[in-house]
Amino acid sequence: MTLRVGILGAGHMGRTHAEVLARDGRVRITGVADADDGRARQLADGLGATAHRDLETLLKAGLDLLVVTTPNRFHAEASLAALERGVAVLCEKPMATSLPDARTVCEAAGRPGASYVVAHNRRHAPVYRHVRGLLREGFAPLLASFRMHEGDYRTPPWVSDRAVSGGFLYENLVHFFDLMEWLVAPISEVTCLARGPLYDDLNDFVIAAAFADGAVGALTATGHSTWTPPAESAELVGDHATIIVEGLDRVRHASGNGAPIRVKDCSGLPREERWGYLDQDREVIEALCAGGSHCFSARRALRTLEIAEACAQAAREGRAVRLAAPPVD
Repeated sequence: MTLRVGILGAGHMGRTHAEVLARDGRVRITGVADADDGRARQLADGLGATAHRDLETLLKAGLDLLVVTTPNRFHAEASLAALERGVAVLCEKPMATSLPDARTVCEAAGRPGASYVVAHNRRHAPVYRHVRGLLREGFAPLLASFRMHEGDYRTPPWVSDRAVSGGFLYENLVHFFDLMEWLVAPISEVTCLARGPLYDDLNDFVIAAAFADGAVGALTATGHSTWTPPAESAELVGDHATIIVEGLDRVRHASGNGAPIRVKDCSGLPREERWGYLDQDREVIEALCAGGSHCFSARRALRTLEIAEACAQAAREGRAVRLAAPPVD
């Protein structure tokens, strides 16, 4: 079975997915569409595909899978258009730039026969999968600390435009809201301090979280740091034991009791593998070819936006905001 794949959005992420998928023998990338005709033609030519002027002509050409890598405000509209035609969707995060639109997409994704995945690539990154293995071995986090220091909230220019990106919480922090629940436990309550010293959009955040299992944690994030590595990190503290994740490069595990520190080093892996794009896209293709399931449901993607809105409310109102329990996947 050969899957016909179309790429909507020929920027950095469109090219990333295209290069990964083009190496899969089960895939034929048939078309590329972008608001910039020249950029669409350039990517399409390199793939032996056809450049299209818009989503409608791309869908009419016949697709099994649409990969949505446009600026965020177009994610929901494009996903719905494909799902309504029975075309599977792999959409870059966030699934939408508002909760109402996200709920509409989630409803469409839940219809019989629909296939929809949001690209939360860190679930497939080797460092975080290694942490999941340590959790299965019995490590129980009691305290969690996450950090995301973005080097430039100006590239591409639309990311700092809240009307296009949905804001820093949607554009940047949804990855970490998911990781916090995937690696610790469901978030039951958040408090949040936020400011926007250099951009119109808020992009300095200090978020405190209470987890349903009694653990506590924090996420600090900014959009005006440098690219000094690691730009992101995580630390889980258990019973006299610690797991430290340094970017997407390595994991250090100190189990205590005088045992040596165990290191998982992924820094030498190719970028598409180290960042999880390779396994993420492979899982989508395998599910479409063999009828398997995805690790990241539409309802889980919606959950990340519910946490984002709870953080925004907590910052706005200066109080703790409680969240309902997440779905059981």
